Amino acid sequence: MPDLPARRDRAAAALGLDLPTEAEVLSRLREIATGVGKDFVLVFTPENEPYDSLIEG
Repeated sequence: MPDLPARRDRAAAALGLDLPTEAEVLSRLREIATGVGKDFVLVFTPENEPYDSLIEG
């Protein structure tokens, strides 16, 4: 969808949302992965073993 960024911007404007920068998004992702979500364990493998975390605290 070549016009996806324009659609995203129109939708955000219509909803009164301020879109975060890439740096803000990555900062939030790291914060959740190493803070709030650090105790979350995803187990969805055939071996019934948990996935390793991609981000170490």
